Amino acid sequence: MKVSFFETGRYPSSPDMPREWPVPSAAYDPAVGAKAYRDMVERARFVEKLGFDWISLSEHHYSPRILTPSPPLSAAYLASHVDNIKIALLGPIVPVSNPIRVAEELAMLDTMLPGRFVFGLLRGTTNEYLSYDLNPKEARERTDEGMELILKAWSEPQPFGWQGRYFKYRTVSIWPQPQEQPHRPTYALGVSAEAADFAARHHLGLGVSYGTFELMAKSTGYYRQRCAEYGWEPGPDDIVYRANMILAETDDEADAALARRSNAQAPFPMAEGLRKALIEQDKRNVGGEQRPANVGRVLPISFCGGPDRIVEQVRRAREEIGVGVLDLSLADPGSGDTDAMMSGIELFGKKVLPRIRNI
Repeated sequence: MKVSFFETGRYPSSPDMPREWPVPSAAYDPAVGAKAYRDMVERARFVEKLGFDWISLSEHHYSPRILTPSPPLSAAYLASHVDNIKIALLGPIVPVSNPIRVAEELAMLDTMLPGRFVFGLLRGTTNEYLSYDLNPKEARERTDEGMELILKAWSEPQPFGWQGRYFKYRTVSIWPQPQEQPHRPTYALGVSAEAADFAARHHLGLGVSYGTFELMAKSTGYYRQRCAEYGWEPGPDDIVYRANMILAETDDEADAALARRSNAQAPFPMAEGLRKALIEQDKRNVGGEQRPANVGRVLPISFCGGPDRIVEQVRRAREEIGVGVLDLSLADPGSGDTDAMMSGIELFGKKVLPRIRNI
C-alpha cells in the first residue's frame, strides 16, 4: 500500500473568522497566510522523512479551508523544498480552467522534475463552479471535453484544431511536451459513472474520495468492469482513495475525537438556500446509483482508531475497494491544533505505515 498526505495549506482560523462560504477576503491576515505556506513546507519535509510516498494538493477557492487555489504553483513551490517524494496534483478543476494552459503547466512541471509528479483531472464540487461563474449543469460535459483536450495536447505530434462544444482553438501545439509518453501516470478523479468510464476508456487511473467503503467499492467495481470492456486490467496503484482519518494512541482516544467531530459544524458552511439549489443542480451518479452532492457539509471519517484498528481498516479498504494508494487527511476535525495534527502524522508514520506496506 502506498500512502499520500493530503496537504491543504492549512490556514489557522481565528474564533472571530466568518463561518460561511465564501469567506470575505477582509478576514485574511497576510502574516498568517505567509506562515501557512511556510508550515506547508515543514509538513512536506516531515512526511517525506517519515516515508510517505506522495504529497497531494487540490484546488479550492474563496475560503481558508484549502489555501491552494493553484495546484501547479503549489506543486512547484513544494517540489523546490523536498528531495524525492512525489507530488500529486489532484485537481486542477478542469471545467473552470483553460485546458490548454493546464496541459502546458503540467507538462512544464514534468519537464522540470521528471518522474516527481502525479496528475489528476477533476470535475470539482459544485460550490467551486460559483468561483468562476460556471453553470453546474455544464460541468460534466465541460470536464470530459477538457480532459480529452488535455490528453490530446500531451500526445498529438502535429498542430491540430479543436472545435468542441465548450472549447474552441484554431491551433494547438504545446511546448514543452511531458517527458513520459503517452503521458505521465494520470488519474480521472470522481465517484461518478462518467468519471469511471472516462478513466477506463483512456487507460487512466481512478481517484475516489470521501465515502464509505461500500460506496467507493461500487465506483471502483464499475471502473474495473469498464476497463475489462475496453480490454485492459488496472492494478492497485491505478486506484487512489482520498479519505479522512482520525488516529490516536488508543481506540478510545480516537472514538472521543470522532464524537467531538460529530458535534461540530462544517468549517465553512454554505447558506442553506444556496446549498439546496446547488444540490439540485448536481446529483451525481455513482456506479449507476444516485446520491446528492456534499455541499458545505462535514465530510465523513473513513478511518478511526488506534494503530491496530487502523491497520485492519486499511486491509479492508484494499480488499473491498481495491485501493493501492491512500490519500489521507490526518487532522483532528474537532480541533484546530496544528501540533495535534503533526502528532497524528508522526504516529501514522511510525506505527501504521510500516505495517501496511505489504497490504
